[in-house]
Amino acid sequence: MKKAVKAIVIFIVLATALGLTSCNSNTNLNPNTNTNPDTNSPTIAPAEPTQETQEMTGHRPLNFKAEDLTWEMQNVFSGNYVKNETVMFIDKGDTKELLYRIDSVISVKSYSGKKTYVEGQDYEVVDGKLRITEDSKIPCITSKKYYAGDGTLMVEVDGVKKPVYWGEGTVMTNYQVNVEYTHSDTWNGYKQKCFAGIYDKLYSKLEAGEDVTIVFYGDSCTYGAASSYAYGYAPYQYSYALLVTNALADIFGYTVHYERSKLPDTGPMPKKDHVAGDRGTITYINNSVGGWTTADGVSNFDKYAKPYIEKHGCDLFVVDLGGNDGGRSPETTAANDAAIIDKVRELAPDSGIIIMSTLLNRPGSNWAGNDALQEPRLVELSEKLRNEGVPCAVCGITSMTASVLEHIKFEDFSGNNINHPNDFWARLYANTLFETLVGYENLN
Repeated sequence: MKKAVKAIVIFIVLATALGLTSCNSNTNLNPNTNTNPDTNSPTIAPAEPTQETQEMTGHRPLNFKAEDLTWEMQNVFSGNYVKNETVMFIDKGDTKELLYRIDSVISVKSYSGKKTYVEGQDYEVVDGKLRITEDSKIPCITSKKYYAGDGTLMVEVDGVKKPVYWGEGTVMTNYQVNVEYTHSDTWNGYKQKCFAGIYDKLYSKLEAGEDVTIVFYGDSCTYGAASSYAYGYAPYQYSYALLVTNALADIFGYTVHYERSKLPDTGPMPKKDHVAGDRGTITYINNSVGGWTTADGVSNFDKYAKPYIEKHGCDLFVVDLGGNDGGRSPETTAANDAAIIDKVRELAPDSGIIIMSTLLNRPGSNWAGNDALQEPRLVELSEKLRNEGVPCAVCGITSMTASVLEHIKFEDFSGNNINHPNDFWARLYANTLFETLVGYENLN
């Protein structure tokens, strides 16, 4: 299965076996939602290859030290240390692989961070992996419960489709623990390309201390599902959108003002501004709604995005839709994203654009669809726009997710075991978006 996921992203084959269907924040999930392909929508013609080099697109040195970022924003895909990587043990005695081969464990704690487990009693390191002992106090869901789901999530196990445990809130995270450890091996999976150099107008304003506005527009994953902050329980970690925006403020000595929306179904906002300095203000707007498709993004734009852009402007627009378009063709989702971007450009011609490709929903499950095929079409769209002079790039969440799944199990970093990232996966999102927009290599 792991090799199949990787093959989908790299060679764009076996789509129907491993594609995905929904990214809905609601707990009343319907695996049959949006399963009818839309064959009448316009398609995106392949663009001519972009003439930009990596040096042109990625080079933007900044006078800020990478180690001064918050720990949540430290790059998991580099270095030799990982904090709070999550893992979920099914049964006592199970052994789990992490993203890296463990050299030494610093700590293993409950998801909330309130309980600490003891090496030698609750767990041990075996051949670079983490093994839970038979008498461990670490919670285990047990195979009996894990494979006794309600039928919403069906996954092939040993050639047989079985119902699998899933759920929102703490339903999954009650069985996940945080592992802090060191490692010697390096990341050899997907590496996001940096495009900092194309967002010159945004950076020029930030360097000059001018106010800027960042708009996030997406479905449940951008809404915040299933970050602990959005769901209201410890450790209250922010979603990827909040983490990256606050990191920008930290770099440039700005204050982030969270523009609260009275629109229905949008995500929670911090009550207080994030203050990292008084050089300027980043206005943060996020009117994302769980369950939205790319078509919803088009039809709701005039209500959920246009008035806010007209009022505050837009210096960077991040669109993250497609997780609910598993039954639509990749060309259709790309065309809808293009329509949204056209609307943004009409209102804010100088705005930078980032297109987030969707995460991979539970591979091999009844939530499979065309999601894994969207990213190449989005790359074609972004290259076409860049050749037209539009600062636009794709943040490859699909490729990142497939690469991570080469090492760890889906239940280890999912917030609901279907289609939402937990706090650790949200950090991987944030790392990938930060690399796209800023580039860790551009920090001192």
